[in-house]
Amino acid sequence: MAGLILGITQFSQNKHNIENWQGALPKGKGTIVNMFMSAQQMYYQPPQYKESSNYFLSNKQFSYLPKENASKPDIVVMLQESTVNPELYHLPGVTFPEFKMFAHDKDTRATSPLRVQTFGGGTWLSEFSLLTGLNTDDFKFRKNSVFYTVAPHIKNSLFRELKNNGYYTVVLTPMFKMNYNAGPTYKNLGIDLIIQPQELGYPAELDDNLWTISTEAMLGYVKQLLKQHTDKPVFIFVLTMNEHGPYEKDHSDDFQIAKSSGDKNAAGAISHYIDKIKLLDTATNQFSQFVAEREKPTMFLYFGDHQPNVGWNGKYNTTLTNAWYLTQFYLKDNLASEPLQNFGDITDISFLGGILLERTGLPVSPFYEANIRMRNLCQGRLDDCPDQKLTNSYKHYLYQDLKTAGE
Repeated sequence: MAGLILGITQFSQNKHNIENWQGALPKGKGTIVNMFMSAQQMYYQPPQYKESSNYFLSNKQFSYLPKENASKPDIVVMLQESTVNPELYHLPGVTFPEFKMFAHDKDTRATSPLRVQTFGGGTWLSEFSLLTGLNTDDFKFRKNSVFYTVAPHIKNSLFRELKNNGYYTVVLTPMFKMNYNAGPTYKNLGIDLIIQPQELGYPAELDDNLWTISTEAMLGYVKQLLKQHTDKPVFIFVLTMNEHGPYEKDHSDDFQIAKSSGDKNAAGAISHYIDKIKLLDTATNQFSQFVAEREKPTMFLYFGDHQPNVGWNGKYNTTLTNAWYLTQFYLKDNLASEPLQNFGDITDISFLGGILLERTGLPVSPFYEANIRMRNLCQGRLDDCPDQKLTNSYKHYLYQDLKTAGE
């Protein structure tokens, strides 16, 4: 017994084994392994980039200037679970329903394909990038464990930035607060309030994960929160869930997808997925209309956190690389100011927070000033930026100069 305990202890202290274990989070490797691994003091080092920050800092093609008397609109950001425009799939002869939420209309201030760092799952990775302005790929083997091993070290966040400008910040989540360490992470990033639908009247136990709650219901609770919090401008981050899989492979092939793709299983799964997206489309459009008609200045940004796992192995209707890591985002508001500029053919998810701050014209920290400037310098691209020297210089500035991810 003593020999076994000694062997397990030495195994769990090995740097290589710790890296492999962190890479498997949040599930880990099993109860016994997790217990011994988590008992060890995790070593931590932020991402390292050798390129000097001078190249980024000396680029004067764009500079962010806050607006005098900038308005402070209410801001709602909706993470749309497993959401991608199905028109991205290359399916000749297939006609999908028209989805208004994927159309550019008079209230759209910014939109483009969105570069994310996960496929078919890993919602927390997209949450992390939205809320911190950082690319999860930068953390290498810690990527999947950013909510556990990285979040406690983060100095800058969208929550903190908005709070510094007088906002009250809220997360409305359909998942139990301790699920995938979300609650502690939101608190590490500076949130004021984490709330679940059950606390606003939804009939379920507080520790239930609401896998099938409708997006219409979630946005109804957003409206309720907007009515409750009026003494300050409010920022609400809401996550949907009904669009999540699994998707029924034996669902009827409503769009003759199998005839185009030759894949009967994917045809059923995609048809089931379209049923879910129809409901999401209706709820999203209704809330967009609510924002447009609201007297108080309000911004509404919604985005897909990753593509659904519908078993798609075919081609995509895009010339962009790594198409399986693409979704989309839309920013709509009822503000009178001119739309933002310098959007190209793709936007990295790490820039969404900076886009919101830039749209408001509020004063920002050096971190978000850099975030806004980098987006403008490379038209929304980060790791996709053709000037990789600029990307690496920017990241050196974030991690080595500003020490945004700690030391």
